[in-house]
Amino acid sequence: MHLGANDLDRKDLASLVSAIMNAPLITMLTFIPLILRYGNGDTLKLFAITGFFGCFLPIGIVVTMLKKGVISDFYATDRLERFIPFLATITSYLMGSVALIIVNAPPPIMALMACYIVNGIVLLVITFKWKISIHASGVTSPVTALVYLLGTRMLPLFMLFIPVAWARLELKAHDKKQITAGALLSTVLTWLQMIFYVNYLFI
Repeated sequence: MHLGANDLDRKDLASLVSAIMNAPLITMLTFIPLILRYGNGDTLKLFAITGFFGCFLPIGIVVTMLKKGVISDFYATDRLERFIPFLATITSYLMGSVALIIVNAPPPIMALMACYIVNGIVLLVITFKWKISIHASGVTSPVTALVYLLGTRMLPLFMLFIPVAWARLELKAHDKKQITAGALLSTVLTWLQMIFYVNYLFI
């Protein structure tokens, strides 16, 4: 069975959306408005820490694993290949949290990094049995944090979930249940964590 030009265009577009909406890139972008709002003059330092541990190190680790054959593609599409990338990424978030604590970063910024640790652990555990969508989680979790911290004007950002869901379905990377679960679980987890971190832990 041969794919038509239109099918190829859809696949290419879906691949582009998946790349642009990759979790580490979204992570880095999410910290930007929080640092600008709460940075208290330490914006460059906070950009460096969150950008490195939230984006560049995780991507670098995945690329290295890809080159060494630890994973067969950038997104670790095979569920059984996801443990090591997950663990490495969680470790990066943990180191980022320690770095933020050391520099006495503002509570909202530390809270978001901590959310990534917990969400990553939960998704890792689920991945042992089921291929939940990291892309869906990677969009809805940070948007939830922005809504909690910056207000309801951030709500339209949830619309980003639509092209992500379409792309993952188009590429047959996930089914609807996996995408929906990734989105809903991460939204609830992030909201509950934000309440705890901002009001009780990082104060």
